[in-house]
Amino acid sequence: MKAQELSRQYATAVFSLLLEDWLISMRVVKDNLIGDPALFKKLQEANQPFQDKQKLLDEIIPPNSPPKIHNFFYTLLKEERFGLLSDILADLERMSFGGPHVQVAYVTTAIALSDEEKEQFRRKLRVQYNKELEFVFNVDLAIIGGAIVQTGDKRIDGSVATRLEAMSNALGLK
Repeated sequence: MKAQELSRQYATAVFSLLLEDWLISMRVVKDNLIGDPALFKKLQEANQPFQDKQKLLDEIIPPNSPPKIHNFFYTLLKEERFGLLSDILADLERMSFGGPHVQVAYVTTAIALSDEEKEQFRRKLRVQYNKELEFVFNVDLAIIGGAIVQTGDKRIDGSVATRLEAMSNALGLK
């Protein structure tokens, strides 16, 4: 094994260990909110005073969590972004396994893909981008057909909905 690969593996291991407290706390909070949808709704109510929501949140944050983790949750709460918790956790878990610069390809199709179709996307995109690419497959009926692939700030939109919209604009129907 090359020294560069070996050093990357060790660095990724250290990075994963540094994230562990964050991942544990986020999983506990997420699981508590999944188990108590009424609490999740209360935390997202705009008319609820921040201090009241903060007290509710403090009851489900693991007691041994460092203050910076509490502050992170308070920031999500204050900015009314608590609904992003699952996505943030998923991104952190991907980073934990692949390192902080892991690239993620979000593939959206109108129907669920078979394992073979997913593998075809993986092969083609890894050739185009890199072998460290992670994948998230989503289904969105609104795109009608085709696929949308987003990697970083690059977006390839081959959806039928986008093509129909372009044709409609070209014909002056909009």
